[in-house]
Amino acid sequence: MYDSYRMGRVHGSRGTAGVQDPLCAAKAKLYDGLRKLARVISSKLKDGHPMGSRRLTPEELDGITQLARSWGKIVSRRAFGEQGPGLDVDLAQMEAVAVAAARGLTAGALEAATNEQAQRLGDEQPCPQCGRVCGVQTAERPVEVEGGKFQHTEPKCYCPTCRRDFFPSASAVETRHARL
Repeated sequence: MYDSYRMGRVHGSRGTAGVQDPLCAAKAKLYDGLRKLARVISSKLKDGHPMGSRRLTPEELDGITQLARSWGKIVSRRAFGEQGPGLDVDLAQMEAVAVAAARGLTAGALEAATNEQAQRLGDEQPCPQCGRVCGVQTAERPVEVEGGKFQHTEPKCYCPTCRRDFFPSASAVETRHARL
């Protein structure tokens, strides 16, 4: 059933619905769906190549949480010894150790993941403006994220033809959410 108000008729009118109205409503829904699909597809392309869109499932994320939780035991032993924290250690001190460990884990995981991803770029990338193949160099820069800071080895290229730097990690479509 279609909504007569959305089809342009005012509620309470006595006019009869035309046979084309349900068909137009179906076409409008199909068009809207195709428009949304085109937006998704275009946002998943970078320089004409599909970008990765794999998201971890909640179960996979829970497994990672459990793994990190088990590492917490190792951190506690390293910080307080095999016997654990003494009676003179308060919760604030324990929390400080946990926060430091979380910052270190965040930095280590992001440095490893972004470095592995950057290696997939290869040694050369085409300039987005002229298409000339340029060598990929790297530049170190600190990046601040929700869980702390990490040192990012950012891939960058220089095109002598266009006299410009470009960063193959950043998508022209998703400028606010760069692919590293």
